[in-house]
Amino acid sequence: MSKLGDNFVPQVEVHPETMPFSCKWIISVLNKAISKTILSLESYEFSDAATAVYSWWQYQFCDVFIEAIKPYFAVDDPTFSSERKSSKEVLWLCLETGLQLLHPFMPFVTEELWQRLPSAKDGDRKESIMMCDYPSPVEVNLG
Repeated sequence: MSKLGDNFVPQVEVHPETMPFSCKWIISVLNKAISKTILSLESYEFSDAATAVYSWWQYQFCDVFIEAIKPYFAVDDPTFSSERKSSKEVLWLCLETGLQLLHPFMPFVTEELWQRLPSAKDGDRKESIMMCDYPSPVEVNLG
């Protein structure tokens, strides 16, 4: 893999076998965005790297994923409990990883958002986003 993100470990436990399609899809798209960003940064193509991060945040995460998981949280229907749990875990994974991916381009904004983002009760999230390793693709079997 890449030198930039070899030590990244997501703080959220992801179980692909119980995930709805939207969660598997966003992790796949996130992996592609991470790979494209790392390749672009390593080849000093900063505009391509910034475009990959921006496109993931705007067009995949916000426009599609958040809209796709809204029905799971709209009502407290027990039939959606598994989907709601998976969506919540993947949402946190995407938020944390997305902020780390964006950090080189917007360090002050991402640090402020990182400080305001609640952490898991038993999580050991870094005190500052500056202390985090740069992300590498999330190793999840999505089969």
